[in-house]
Amino acid sequence: MTGKIFCLGFQKTGTSSLAKALKGLGFTVGSAHVQLNKRIRWDSEDLDQEISEMVLNIAKGVDVLEDSPCPFLFQELDEAFPHSRFILTERDSDSWLQSYQNYFPDRNNPLRRWMYGVDRFSGNEATYRALFERQNAKIKAHFTDRQDDFLVMNLPNGDGWPELVNFLGKDFLKPFPHANKTIG
Repeated sequence: MTGKIFCLGFQKTGTSSLAKALKGLGFTVGSAHVQLNKRIRWDSEDLDQEISEMVLNIAKGVDVLEDSPCPFLFQELDEAFPHSRFILTERDSDSWLQSYQNYFPDRNNPLRRWMYGVDRFSGNEATYRALFERQNAKIKAHFTDRQDDFLVMNLPNGDGWPELVNFLGKDFLKPFPHANKTIG
């Protein structure tokens, strides 16, 4: 396989479980969100460009990039890394909202504020839902005719090794990992 693997799912859609599975298949997996929150100048006049550049640089050093803000940069990643594979982890909006609310504190960090456009989850549930649904639809539309390099996985509905290894051309391993499963 040439290119990279990009996990385009929103946080709380199985991204940690997918990362664990990909590590188990021997890929180096990286996340951008921690570095972004520590190093980006959130008051920058060209914030979108700074985030994009930093994420693209992080992606160069790993086989797989997962978690935030990948769902918002899928077009840039697709353009910068030809012959890559893209995996969208998803779940239904209601369970995603509940899991998000259970896991994250109500106050957003700078990256989540950039992604969702609001300072907090509470009182903005409709905004989160609309953005989650709209962004997932945009991702699917972008890759609509590219089944060989795009996979949608719904881990809560039972997707796991068969879908992943068939997509990547790898062999099965032990049971599919589930990180943070008890959190909702």
